[in-house]
Amino acid sequence: MENQDNYYKGLFYGAVLGAAAGTIMGLLFAPNKGRETQQIISGKFRHALGKATDKASEFYDPGTEESIFTNEALERSNEIIENAKAEAGKILNDANTILREIKTHAKGQSKTQEN
Repeated sequence: MENQDNYYKGLFYGAVLGAAAGTIMGLLFAPNKGRETQQIISGKFRHALGKATDKASEFYDPGTEESIFTNEALERSNEIIENAKAEAGKILNDANTILREIKTHAKGQSKTQEN
């Protein structure tokens, strides 16, 4: 089992190292300037994203049960967000109260030190 783990670790590190070396070599020997290369890559990325969106819309049918689950997930996520906002508001109010108490205490101490 340990040999298999070492094999996969070596495979992973080799892939990461190979990708990094390939990226560096590609940047060093690129035929275009950096800005041009960025535009080419972003254009290809947008094109691929558009194709993926088109394919996903072919498989998505709003009339199926999946849309019910999607709506439930959306409602649940909105509930979680609202609860997080409420908790954050409580924490912020508590922090403001503590800061006011510290300021009041500090003012009281500075007045006693002056006397």
